[in-house]
Amino acid sequence: MMKIAALMIAAGESTRFGGRKQLADIDGKPMLEHAIDQLRPIFEDDLYVVLGAYRDEILSVIGNRAKTITNDNWQSGMGSSIAAGIAGICAAGTYDGVLIALGDQVGLTGSDYQKLLNAFDGSHIIASRYKEMNGVPALFPAAYFPELSMMGGARGAQQVLNNSSYNISAIAIPNAEFDIDTPEDLKLFSSQLFEAS
Repeated sequence: MMKIAALMIAAGESTRFGGRKQLADIDGKPMLEHAIDQLRPIFEDDLYVVLGAYRDEILSVIGNRAKTITNDNWQSGMGSSIAAGIAGICAAGTYDGVLIALGDQVGLTGSDYQKLLNAFDGSHIIASRYKEMNGVPALFPAAYFPELSMMGGARGAQQVLNNSSYNISAIAIPNAEFDIDTPEDLKLFSSQLFEAS
Protein backbone atom coordinates (compact mmCIF):
# COMPACT_ATOMS: atom_id res chain seq x y z
CA MET A 1 0.00 0.00 0.00
CA MET A 2 1.37 3.39 -1.01
CA LYS A 3 2.04 6.07 1.59
CA ILE A 4 0.57 9.44 0.57
CA ALA A 5 0.85 12.81 2.30
CA ALA A 6 -1.66 15.64 2.00
CA LEU A 7 -0.25 19.15 1.71
CA MET A 8 -2.71 22.00 2.23
CA ILE A 9 -1.52 25.45 1.17
CA ALA A 10 -2.78 28.23 3.48
CA ALA A 11 0.12 30.70 3.56
CA GLY A 12 -1.22 33.67 1.61
CA GLU A 13 -2.02 37.18 2.74
CA SER A 14 -5.55 37.12 1.23
CA THR A 15 -5.37 40.69 -0.07
CA ARG A 16 -8.49 40.34 -2.25
CA PHE A 17 -10.40 39.07 0.76
CA GLY A 18 -9.12 41.83 3.04
CA GLY A 19 -6.82 39.59 5.09
CA ARG A 20 -7.04 36.49 7.28
CA LYS A 21 -9.22 34.54 4.89
CA GLN A 22 -8.07 31.33 6.57
CA LEU A 23 -9.99 32.37 9.70
CA ALA A 24 -13.22 33.46 7.96
CA ASP A 25 -16.33 31.87 9.46
CA ILE A 26 -18.00 29.08 7.50
CA ASP A 27 -20.97 27.50 9.23
CA GLY A 28 -19.56 28.22 12.67
CA LYS A 29 -15.93 27.25 12.13
CA PRO A 30 -12.86 28.89 10.51
CA MET A 31 -12.43 28.25 6.78
CA LEU A 32 -9.15 26.40 7.24
CA GLU A 33 -10.64 24.10 9.86
CA HIS A 34 -13.54 23.40 7.47
CA ALA A 35 -11.05 22.42 4.75
CA ILE A 36 -8.88 20.31 7.08
CA ASP A 37 -11.95 18.40 8.29
CA GLN A 38 -12.44 16.98 4.78
CA LEU A 39 -8.88 15.64 4.61
CA ARG A 40 -8.16 14.55 8.16
CA PRO A 41 -10.23 11.32 8.18
CA ILE A 42 -8.34 10.15 5.08
CA PHE A 43 -4.79 11.20 5.95
CA GLU A 44 -4.73 11.32 9.77
CA ASP A 45 -1.01 11.67 10.71
CA ASP A 46 0.09 12.47 7.14
CA LEU A 47 -1.71 15.81 6.82
CA TYR A 48 0.48 18.92 6.56
CA VAL A 49 -0.50 22.60 6.31
CA VAL A 50 1.82 25.30 4.97
CA LEU A 51 1.47 28.60 6.82
CA GLY A 52 2.99 32.01 6.19
CA ALA A 53 0.99 35.22 6.67
CA TYR A 54 -0.90 35.30 10.00
CA ARG A 55 0.89 32.10 11.03
CA ASP A 56 0.67 32.64 14.79
CA GLU A 57 -3.08 33.38 14.68
CA ILE A 58 -3.83 30.37 12.49
CA LEU A 59 -1.78 27.88 14.53
CA SER A 60 -4.32 27.88 17.34
CA VAL A 61 -7.08 26.94 14.87
CA ILE A 62 -5.13 23.97 13.54
CA GLY A 63 -4.14 22.62 16.96
CA ASN A 64 -3.32 18.93 16.62
CA ARG A 65 -5.44 18.42 13.51
CA ALA A 66 -2.41 18.64 11.21
CA LYS A 67 1.34 19.13 11.17
CA THR A 68 2.43 22.62 10.14
CA ILE A 69 5.23 23.80 7.88
CA THR A 70 6.23 27.46 7.80
CA ASN A 71 7.05 29.24 4.54
CA ASP A 72 9.13 32.27 5.53
CA ASN A 73 9.13 33.31 1.87
CA TRP A 74 5.33 33.28 1.49
CA GLN A 75 5.25 36.75 -0.12
CA SER A 76 6.79 35.34 -3.30
CA GLY A 77 3.70 33.27 -4.10
CA MET A 78 2.10 29.86 -3.98
CA GLY A 79 5.01 28.16 -5.74
CA SER A 80 7.29 28.91 -2.80
CA SER A 81 4.70 27.45 -0.39
CA ILE A 82 4.60 24.23 -2.41
CA ALA A 83 8.41 24.12 -2.36
CA ALA A 84 8.51 24.68 1.41
CA GLY A 85 5.81 22.06 1.92
CA ILE A 86 7.59 19.41 -0.12
CA ALA A 87 10.85 20.09 1.75
CA GLY A 88 9.02 19.69 5.05
CA ILE A 89 7.31 16.48 3.98
CA CYS A 90 10.54 14.94 2.70
CA ALA A 91 12.22 15.81 6.01
CA ALA A 92 9.38 14.15 7.94
CA GLY A 93 9.34 10.79 6.20
CA THR A 94 9.29 8.78 2.99
CA TYR A 95 6.18 9.13 0.84
CA ASP A 96 5.14 7.67 -2.51
CA GLY A 97 3.11 10.76 -3.40
CA VAL A 98 1.66 14.02 -2.19
CA LEU A 99 -1.82 15.45 -2.63
CA ILE A 100 -1.62 19.24 -2.96
CA ALA A 101 -4.78 21.04 -1.86
CA LEU A 102 -5.82 24.63 -1.15
CA GLY A 103 -7.38 25.89 2.06
CA ASP A 104 -9.91 28.03 0.18
CA GLN A 105 -11.45 25.32 -2.05
CA VAL A 106 -14.25 24.91 0.45
CA GLY A 107 -16.66 23.02 -1.81
CA LEU A 108 -14.49 19.89 -1.84
CA THR A 109 -15.54 16.82 0.11
CA GLY A 110 -13.69 13.80 1.39
CA SER A 111 -15.14 11.75 -1.47
CA ASP A 112 -13.63 14.20 -4.00
CA TYR A 113 -10.19 13.64 -2.50
CA GLN A 114 -10.80 9.91 -2.39
CA LYS A 115 -11.51 9.86 -6.16
CA LEU A 116 -8.03 11.25 -6.78
CA LEU A 117 -6.45 8.73 -4.41
CA ASN A 118 -8.31 5.84 -6.03
CA ALA A 119 -6.88 6.79 -9.42
CA PHE A 120 -3.28 7.10 -8.21
CA ASP A 121 -0.87 4.49 -9.58
CA GLY A 122 2.42 5.94 -8.33
CA SER A 123 3.60 7.14 -11.74
CA HIS A 124 0.94 9.47 -13.20
CA ILE A 125 0.07 12.90 -11.86
CA ILE A 126 -3.65 12.82 -11.01
CA ALA A 127 -5.18 16.28 -11.54
CA SER A 128 -8.65 17.66 -10.90
CA ARG A 129 -10.43 18.81 -14.05
CA TYR A 130 -12.73 21.86 -13.88
CA LYS A 131 -13.26 25.08 -15.84
CA GLU A 132 -11.81 23.22 -18.85
CA MET A 133 -8.40 23.12 -17.17
CA ASN A 134 -6.38 20.83 -14.94
CA GLY A 135 -5.86 22.09 -11.40
CA VAL A 136 -5.53 21.27 -7.76
CA PRO A 137 -6.22 19.29 -5.75
CA ALA A 138 -3.74 17.10 -7.55
CA LEU A 139 -1.70 14.06 -6.60
CA PHE A 140 1.99 13.99 -7.52
CA PRO A 141 4.20 10.89 -7.47
CA ALA A 142 7.44 11.08 -5.48
CA ALA A 143 9.42 11.30 -8.74
CA TYR A 144 8.15 14.89 -9.02
CA PHE A 145 9.22 15.95 -5.52
CA PRO A 146 12.58 17.42 -6.69
CA GLU A 147 10.80 19.59 -9.27
CA LEU A 148 8.09 20.67 -6.81
CA SER A 149 10.74 21.60 -4.24
CA MET A 150 12.24 24.07 -6.76
CA MET A 151 8.92 25.74 -7.56
CA GLY A 152 8.39 29.48 -7.33
CA GLY A 153 6.03 32.20 -8.50
CA ALA A 154 2.35 32.86 -7.99
CA ARG A 155 0.81 30.17 -10.21
CA GLY A 156 1.90 27.21 -8.16
CA ALA A 157 1.35 23.80 -9.73
CA GLN A 158 -0.61 25.15 -12.75
CA GLN A 159 2.59 25.33 -14.79
CA VAL A 160 2.97 21.55 -14.45
CA LEU A 161 -0.68 20.47 -14.51
CA ASN A 162 -1.43 22.08 -17.89
CA ASN A 163 1.79 21.07 -19.61
CA SER A 164 1.27 18.27 -22.14
CA SER A 165 4.83 17.01 -21.71
CA TYR A 166 3.94 15.64 -18.26
CA ASN A 167 2.32 12.27 -17.58
CA ILE A 168 -1.09 13.49 -16.32
CA SER A 169 -4.45 11.82 -15.81
CA ALA A 170 -7.34 14.21 -15.13
CA ILE A 171 -10.54 13.47 -13.23
CA ALA A 172 -13.62 15.69 -13.27
CA ILE A 173 -13.99 17.27 -9.82
CA PRO A 174 -16.69 19.96 -10.22
CA ASN A 175 -16.53 20.91 -6.53
CA ALA A 176 -12.97 22.17 -7.03
CA GLU A 177 -14.28 24.98 -9.23
CA PHE A 178 -15.35 27.10 -6.27
CA ASP A 179 -12.78 28.85 -4.13
CA ILE A 180 -13.10 31.85 -1.85
CA ASP A 181 -11.07 34.87 -2.92
CA THR A 182 -13.35 37.75 -1.88
CA PRO A 183 -15.97 38.50 0.82
CA GLU A 184 -18.61 38.14 -1.91
CA ASP A 185 -17.43 34.58 -2.60
CA LEU A 186 -17.84 33.79 1.09
CA LYS A 187 -21.38 35.20 1.14
CA LEU A 188 -22.31 33.14 -1.91
CA PHE A 189 -20.92 29.92 -0.44
CA SER A 190 -22.53 30.53 2.94
CA SER A 191 -25.93 31.19 1.31
CA GLN A 192 -25.62 27.91 -0.63
CA LEU A 193 -24.87 26.06 2.61
CA PHE A 194 -27.92 27.65 4.20
CA GLU A 195 -30.13 26.62 1.28
CA ALA A 196 -28.81 23.06 1.38
CA SER A 197 -29.45 22.65 5.11
